[in-house]
Amino acid sequence: MRRAEPIAADFFLDKRLRAFILALMVTAFFFGFADQVWDRNFERLHIFLFNLCAGGFIILYHTENKGRPSLSCFVFLFLSLCYALLAFFQSYSAAAMLSFTLGLLVESIRIRHFSLLPKDLFSSQVSVVDKFHHASILCLSLALFVATFVLLNNTALHWLPYKNLTLNVFFLGFSFPVSLITMSVMFSFIRKDINPVLRAQKQGFFWTVNLGVIIFFLFIVFELPTAKFVIATFLFFAVVLIFSFFLLLGVNVQQKLFLLSGMAFLVFTGITGIFYIVLADFPVAYARWGRLLLTCHAYLSLYGWGLSGLLILMRWNDFPLKLNSWRIIAMHWLVIGILAPLGKTSLILAVTSLVAFCLFLHFFFEEKETAPMMKER
Repeated sequence: MRRAEPIAADFFLDKRLRAFILALMVTAFFFGFADQVWDRNFERLHIFLFNLCAGGFIILYHTENKGRPSLSCFVFLFLSLCYALLAFFQSYSAAAMLSFTLGLLVESIRIRHFSLLPKDLFSSQVSVVDKFHHASILCLSLALFVATFVLLNNTALHWLPYKNLTLNVFFLGFSFPVSLITMSVMFSFIRKDINPVLRAQKQGFFWTVNLGVIIFFLFIVFELPTAKFVIATFLFFAVVLIFSFFLLLGVNVQQKLFLLSGMAFLVFTGITGIFYIVLADFPVAYARWGRLLLTCHAYLSLYGWGLSGLLILMRWNDFPLKLNSWRIIAMHWLVIGILAPLGKTSLILAVTSLVAFCLFLHFFFEEKETAPMMKER
C-alpha cells in the first residue's frame, strides 16, 4: 500500500509531454466556446478533454510515480480521447464499451499501487494525502463504470427513468477525481507537527468532502431541490473551514499561494452553486441569468480550483519558480473569473479569453531554471 511516497525527481520533466497535456487543456478550453462558431453542443468535448483526458492522465501518471509514464498511462490517454470523440458524435454503444474498458484499465493501476479493496480509506493511520489520492483514482474508475451504465440505460436498458441520469448531467462527475487529487496536493503542504485533534480534523475533512459530494449527486439524480440546497450549503461551509485550516497550517512555500488561490476559486464555486439552485425557483431571473451563473460555476471549478492542483503537479519538481506569483494568480482570476464566463456571451470575448488563457499557461511555464533559495515576492 502506498504511503506518502515522495514524488519522483524526474516526474513530468519531459517538455514534449508537458506541451501535449497543455495543448489538450487549451483545446478543451477552446471547445467551451466553439458553439458560437458551429451550431453544435461541444460541452461534452469541453468537459471530457479537460477532466477525463488531461486530468485522468495526470492522476494515473502521478499514481505510478515514475519519471516516464507507463504504457498503461499512454493507452488510457489514447482511449480517453477516442471516448471523448465517440461521446461527442453520440456513438453511445461504442462509447459504453470504451468507458468500461477504461474503467478496467484505471482499476488495474489502482490495485497495483494501492489495494484491491480500499480499506486504507477507513484507516486513521493512513495520511489524508494518500486517502484523497486513492479516492481520486477510485472515483475515476467508478465514474467510468457508472458512465457505462448511464449510456446503456439511456440507449438500450431504460431501467431507471430519472431524467437527470443522463450523460449531459453525469459527465460533470469526471471533475470530482480532479478535485480530489487537488485536495491531496493541498493537504501535502499542511504542517506535520500538528496535534492529534487537528489530525483528526483532517480526517473529518476527507469524509465530509467525499460523502457530501456523493450525496449531492444523488439529490441531483432524484430531483430533490431542497435537499440539494441544504447539502450545497453544508459543502460550502466545509470548504470555508478547509480554506481556513490550510491558511493557518499550510507550510510557507510558494505552492501555498497558488493553492490558496485555488481554494478561493472553490469557495466561489460553492457560492455560485448555491445561487444557481435558488435561482431555479425564479423562472424569469433563471432564464436571464441561469446560464451565465452555471458557466461561472463550471469555470471556477474546472479551470480555477482543479487546474491549480494539476499545474502544481506538472511543475512539482521545478518549485520554487522564478516568477511573480501574485501576477500569475491575478491573471488566473482575470481569465477564469471574468473573461471565460463572459466569453460564452460574445465571440470577441471568447477569442480574448482563449488568448489570455494561453498567455497564462505560457507565463506559468516559461521559466527555464529554478531558484533554490528564492523567497516569495
